[in-house]
Amino acid sequence: MKLRKVNFVWKASLLFGVFYMLNSTMLIAQQGGNQTNPLEGLVIAAPGDIPPGTPIMLDPNKTPCFNDSLRRITAEEFPKYMMSNQYVPQPYLDAQKNIKAFVLRKATSEELQMMARFQEQGPGVDSEVSALIGQKVKDFELKDIKGNALKFSDLEGKVVVINFWFIECKPCVMEIPELNMLVNEFQNQDVLFLAIALNGKNEVKGFLKEHKFTYLVFPDGPAVAEVFGIKGYPTNVIIDQKGIVQYVSTGIGPDNQFILKKEISKVLNH
Repeated sequence: MKLRKVNFVWKASLLFGVFYMLNSTMLIAQQGGNQTNPLEGLVIAAPGDIPPGTPIMLDPNKTPCFNDSLRRITAEEFPKYMMSNQYVPQPYLDAQKNIKAFVLRKATSEELQMMARFQEQGPGVDSEVSALIGQKVKDFELKDIKGNALKFSDLEGKVVVINFWFIECKPCVMEIPELNMLVNEFQNQDVLFLAIALNGKNEVKGFLKEHKFTYLVFPDGPAVAEVFGIKGYPTNVIIDQKGIVQYVSTGIGPDNQFILKKEISKVLNH
C-alpha cells in the first residue's frame, strides 16, 4: 500500500500523533446483528468528503468513538486503544458531511507495518510540508490573546520554533509539558517559541486558564497554518536566524523533546 492511499496516516502507540492524507480507498464493514446501530444515518467518509487541511478532532468527550463491535469507547479507554498500535480511526459523516463519530477499527497488516516504521523513524514529515525545508518564510503577523501584535520579519536574528496546534487535538495537548521544558532549556538564548492555535481568542484564553503553556500563544492561526501548508497536528517548525525553515515534524513520539532540542541546538550553533 502506498502512503498516499491511506485516509488517515497516523502514528499510534508512543507516537500517538495523527495526521491526515485525504486520498482514501479504505472502507470499514458495517457490523451486523440485532443490536441498535449507533451509526444509523451516518456514512463512512469517502475521498473528497473532508477538505484537505481540515483538522480532525479525535476527542471521545466531544465526538463518540466506537470499537469495531460498535461499543462506545469511554474517555478512559480511548488512550489504551490509541496506544495499543492496533487501531485506525475511521470517521463517519452526517448528510452535511460533518464528522459525527469514529470507529476504531483493527489495522491491517500493511498498516501495522507502516506504523512500526513510523515508530522507528520518530515524528514524521508530510511530503508537502517537508517542501518547506530550505525555504524562506513569508512574512506574517499575529496577535496574542491580549491583542499584542507580532510580525515575523521583526524576529530576524533569532531562531524561531513554531508549534501548530488546536485545543481539541489530544496529541497537541499531550506534548505541551515537553514543549514547556524546551522553553526552559533555551531560556536566555536567542530562541523564540511560538504556539499558533487554530482556535479563536476566547477558546484559547479559557484553555490557558487551566493549562500552562509557556510558548508565546497566538489564536486565530488557520491563515498562517495555510501559508505553511500545515495539514497535520501537532506540527513543529524550526526556522533559522535568516528566516529559513530548517526542520519540520508532524506528530509526537517518545523522543520528540530530545529531537527538537537537538535540532534547535544545531540551528543555534550553525
